[in-house]
Amino acid sequence: MILLSKPSLHIAFFLGSCLWSSSLLAPIFVAADSLTRDQLYAQNGFVQKWVAPMPSSPIRAANGLNSNNSGEKYLVQNWKTTFHMIAIGGNDISFVTDPFGGQPAAAGGTGTGTNSSVSDQVLQLFYPKGSYAPSMGITGGTQFYAAPFGQQQFSKMMVSYDVAFPDGFIWQNGGKLPGIYGGAPYDGCSGGAQATGANCATMRLMWRGSGAGEVYAYVPADPKSKFCQTPEVQCNDIYGKSIGRGLIYFRPGQWTRVDMIMSLNEPAGSQNGLLQVYMNGNQVISLDNVPYRTTGMVGFQGLMFSSFFGGSDPSYATPVDTNVFFRNVQLSVSEPAQLYEGSGSGGAAIVSRTTSETVLLSIGAIFIMLSLS
Repeated sequence: MILLSKPSLHIAFFLGSCLWSSSLLAPIFVAADSLTRDQLYAQNGFVQKWVAPMPSSPIRAANGLNSNNSGEKYLVQNWKTTFHMIAIGGNDISFVTDPFGGQPAAAGGTGTGTNSSVSDQVLQLFYPKGSYAPSMGITGGTQFYAAPFGQQQFSKMMVSYDVAFPDGFIWQNGGKLPGIYGGAPYDGCSGGAQATGANCATMRLMWRGSGAGEVYAYVPADPKSKFCQTPEVQCNDIYGKSIGRGLIYFRPGQWTRVDMIMSLNEPAGSQNGLLQVYMNGNQVISLDNVPYRTTGMVGFQGLMFSSFFGGSDPSYATPVDTNVFFRNVQLSVSEPAQLYEGSGSGGAAIVSRTTSETVLLSIGAIFIMLSLS
């Protein structure tokens, strides 16, 4: 089930592409009762939060230099990136003074207290002209994984951030935005490397033409499954599944607050996983039939910070040099998941996958990810 709005929502409309890029009127929801991140955290019973640190002054991009003071270096040292590396686009990362003057996101704001970064510096990603999917030549944006809670996996997770596109941003056919991963990082679940149900799951956002958006999922779902038959879900066998295309909208020239909440399907193999997406504190997507996994060994683990134009063909490539900005990047988690072998809760309980197992599963998959993302 997807919830489009509450009775109290006041609906405005913008002219743009919606659903399958048709020229329709797509809804923007602005609610008087939008929720802060603190409220979402409390309502969902989260017990830990990681807030990505931001520097106190600007930091330039590495630009191919072996710099001890670059955006890439700062992320590796402070964002708990897996294998202490940025997999793609290290030279396109910098930190700059907020070009939007530190304004809050639209309705709902960014919250207070631990919900917000105190720095006026924000993460800037650069996308050079002609760049699209990382395996297609010119690289733009970045992709890396961060595990602020170590090797622990969780039954419930919320990824939160503010994103801003500059005025005049040319959307093309779309591009990736950050989300979460479950299972082992670099174990697939991007670039056409499908989720088997036992290896991984990823949930990212995408922007589409005219500022429309969607959730972009790698989960183990057959095209004939209940999940894929949901009207707002588009499944294919080659790339990720599109959820709620056009129910999300990004307005250029200002900050948009994103909060995406996921809860595992239980027992593994069932189609009862939860997904909720809030834009500026207003719920725009709610599903209760997501099959995140087929084995109890997969739980939500960390941040998949992924942003680039694409898509895998030149129609996605940016026609100009451009940037996208991020701030208030956070992960909130429940208690650790009780992992178990097999697809039923009666399987043998296992506390977590060991570090050595994760390394063995992941090290070769890094090269697959680099070629396929």
